[in-house]
Amino acid sequence: MISIVAYSLLEEIPPDLLFFIQVRGYGGYQELLLMTIIFLATIFWNLKVGIAVGIGLSLLRVLRHATRPRIQILGRVAGTTDEFENAEQASRRVEYVEGCLIVKVPEPLHFANTGDLRARLRRLEEHGTQDAHPSLPPVRRKENNKNVVFDVHGVTSMDAAGAQVLKDIVRGYVEKDVRVFFCRVPRDDSEVYKLFERSGIVDLVGGRDHFVSSVEQALRMTELEDVEEEMRREADAFVDP
Repeated sequence: MISIVAYSLLEEIPPDLLFFIQVRGYGGYQELLLMTIIFLATIFWNLKVGIAVGIGLSLLRVLRHATRPRIQILGRVAGTTDEFENAEQASRRVEYVEGCLIVKVPEPLHFANTGDLRARLRRLEEHGTQDAHPSLPPVRRKENNKNVVFDVHGVTSMDAAGAQVLKDIVRGYVEKDVRVFFCRVPRDDSEVYKLFERSGIVDLVGGRDHFVSSVEQALRMTELEDVEEEMRREADAFVDP
């Protein structure tokens, strides 16, 4: 019976292996590597060791995926006014918005995936990509980060730890005179928005006006506040020459 089961499994290997080669596994043949390690562990040790290795490596992959925030820097699609895409994946089709850093958070925020969120945001601020090594000198000018827009449409839930980290990040921006906007936040009666209010993030960024429905609206708000700031400077210069 065991031989029959083993033979039936071996029959399924060629088409499955061909499929994973065609789609390049997940993340550059990672699944193929995992299959190979499990296979070798089973051959050179025994079935129990192979199962244990498979379970252990799979859990490590899940934990790595769950604890790494998948934030993105967005750029405007060339020739449009309200279409935005991941600037790292579609670099030839998008253009950066001058004076603004647009960050998309496409997932819930919780204690497990906010640990290095601050470091990743800093890398986006300085290099415009998460792939740059932290020791490299900044290539983005500070003027390009005077407004930060968070697209939080994917933040369908958030715990207290995530809110605390996000508040610390926002406070750091505000202390550097960087204007912060949030767009596509869940409705006002949602638990996510209530947590924004209870944590003090809403007051920290300047009130409900800095929570808008789209990235394009947030960019219009930055332009409006730029005009108001310029008018205030001119008025102060006129009053106190």
